[in-house]
Amino acid sequence: MLGLGPLRLHWSLLLGAALFCALQPGPLLVVGYAAVVLAHVLGHALAVAGTRLRVEGAMLHGLGGELLGTGEVSPVRRSVIALSGVAAQAVLLALAALVAMPADLHEAFTRRNGVMLLLNLLPVKPLDGALAWKLPARLSAARRLRRRGELRASLDVRKDVDDLLRRIRSKPVR
Repeated sequence: MLGLGPLRLHWSLLLGAALFCALQPGPLLVVGYAAVVLAHVLGHALAVAGTRLRVEGAMLHGLGGELLGTGEVSPVRRSVIALSGVAAQAVLLALAALVAMPADLHEAFTRRNGVMLLLNLLPVKPLDGALAWKLPARLSAARRLRRRGELRASLDVRKDVDDLLRRIRSKPVR
């Protein structure tokens, strides 16, 4: 079950809605904006599932939203969580490209959502891109650490086997 806790609305949500709707707030554009922001936050929430993070709420702001909570996760998982918000927006964009809908809603889910998605991918804090673009380097570092651990384990096993063989060979036969 996805528990987001209380939703908090940041003042930039209004500014984001005004910019998203290009100061022409049609009802379907506003609904589309709300759906894009909620998809973004739900993407983060799905990526948090199964981690030691405890979600205590969500902050919705002009470019999407973020989860509020406590707990620690690995740097790789942190990047995945950051990337998952824009991934959810990408899924919404792809679905809108395939499903027939009113023109304003289609516009909200495709072009305008695409602009928000690209803005979120800028590698600047506090945007998701600041952590998301670190994912390849973090995965590479995790693989190196895992390989070192496997190498150490194989060296330990070899040493243990050599010790055991030495003991067996040195025992007198009766």
